[in-house]
Amino acid sequence: MKLVNRLVRGVHIAAAAEALAFAEAPGLTAAQCRRVLRAGAAAPFMLDDRGPDGGGPVRAGQVIQWGQVRGHGRGIDVRRCTMGAGGIRAEPMDPADVVWLHMDRPTNLMVVNTVLWFDVPVDQASVLQAFEDRVVSRFRRFRQRAADPALTLAPWAGPEWVDDAGFALADHVSRTRLPAPGDQRALQQAASDLAGRPLRKDRPLWEVHLLDGYGDGGALLLRTHHAIADGGALVQVLLSLTDPLDAGEHTGVLPVHDDAAGPPLLAGPGGRAIATARRAGSAAGDLGAVLRAALTDPRKAAGLAGLARADAAMLGKLGFGLTADRNLLQGPLAPGKQRAWTRPVPVEAVKAAGAATGNSVNDLMLAAITSALRRYLLEHDSLTEEVIVIVPVDLRPAGAPLPAGLGNEFGLVFVRLPTGETDQGCRRARVKAQMDQIKTSREGVFVYTMLQWMGQLPAAVQNAWVDAFAGKATAIVTNVAGPRHRVQLAGTPVAGMAGWVPVTGPLGLGLSIVSYAGQLSVGLASDTRLLPDHDRLLSLLNEEIGALPTQTASFSPPEPGSCGPGAEGM
Repeated sequence: MKLVNRLVRGVHIAAAAEALAFAEAPGLTAAQCRRVLRAGAAAPFMLDDRGPDGGGPVRAGQVIQWGQVRGHGRGIDVRRCTMGAGGIRAEPMDPADVVWLHMDRPTNLMVVNTVLWFDVPVDQASVLQAFEDRVVSRFRRFRQRAADPALTLAPWAGPEWVDDAGFALADHVSRTRLPAPGDQRALQQAASDLAGRPLRKDRPLWEVHLLDGYGDGGALLLRTHHAIADGGALVQVLLSLTDPLDAGEHTGVLPVHDDAAGPPLLAGPGGRAIATARRAGSAAGDLGAVLRAALTDPRKAAGLAGLARADAAMLGKLGFGLTADRNLLQGPLAPGKQRAWTRPVPVEAVKAAGAATGNSVNDLMLAAITSALRRYLLEHDSLTEEVIVIVPVDLRPAGAPLPAGLGNEFGLVFVRLPTGETDQGCRRARVKAQMDQIKTSREGVFVYTMLQWMGQLPAAVQNAWVDAFAGKATAIVTNVAGPRHRVQLAGTPVAGMAGWVPVTGPLGLGLSIVSYAGQLSVGLASDTRLLPDHDRLLSLLNEEIGALPTQTASFSPPEPGSCGPGAEGM
């Protein structure tokens, strides 16, 4: 016991020395520092009865005026001790973001890649200025690096976002020229090569590549780590970066709110413990409110029972009820990915085609992807009844202000693509039935909650769960709505855009449905080992997506019951 006491005493001395060093920069004395520390968890066992009290305990929320120290007019809120050495800010990383940070692996980098192209060359200085004024200054993650400890175990240790003291915008921007002939294939190959490079971990996790010589113009590749933000948030970053091409058009950019001014936290283990307690308390409060309502209102009790049955079915699906035969698009991965995008089709034409049968644009795009995968598997004598894909579900309230800290706020759901179904109408009906069921389920929220829990555990545990979860699927399919109207960056009109989702865990295939200025395309990212004939699947996708408007115009929905139970609801 004496040895333990000595070790603990040494830790206390080291912690006190570090606190005093941090306090020196703003000019706090030892007595003032002690008063701040006594407002925290250390007060009962570390500081009490250890010398003079320096003026008594500080109440939580009390502000110590700088004027008490050196005559300055500013104050220190003891609830906001987030400053590190030299005034560098550190804040705990959200557990869901932690999972995406740790999901990086040589065969699947967790980086969102977005390419814009222009019909005329872009001015580098103007682009840099736009990033400085509209992105770096507005969204702090673009000037913070991820400080990742050797072990994640909340609330004691976990990754943090830390201001990059040596941040220089120019370090994140490169410029090169595409090889001749500078066509779409050259741009896709350059994007594939650049997207295969890991981001540097000693600085903020993003970079921009300006690519000259794309036709008569150029292109821009923005690479952003998934730990910074999800696709929906990054579209807002893109909208913030650009302006409408025509006066009077609204780009759809949302207001940004400073989430750093929300409930304050201490940096380090103390802050992580508080954040964990708040999340647990919020969840417990929500559950308590639901149970109290059920006890006082029989109708709500019946609704709660229905939710319980639905949740039990969902848990069964996620646990043991989700199986499919293995196919040739699953297996060991190679480090390289091939990236390309399909020919654009008009959004309104696809929307009009689906209106007659009640299909959304997303329903029809998933059905077209199903048909393309079916044809590809048939050509390789590897057809399976179903191909399971993962589909992200945005959980942000529509129109809600975007937090300046960005982050990931989406769930994941499984969709069974009926590749074995011979009838095209039934394939569409079965896809639509699943998507309708998912819209009313809590599957996405449940998986997001799991990500929050997993993000507080060691990285090895996180990745083992990710592999077990994602290993049920063959691909990930996302749908990201870009600007509805043409936009301009630094005064240069954006002619088109495409994007590629990071492929999760052990998966080797990603399909990103992206819209821009009324046009719809699919970004295809595929593993070079699993899909050596990448161009063939791209060709099939072009055929199926391009035929959607004409096929659906003459399409009659199948008779009820003719497609089996999968088309009537899940």
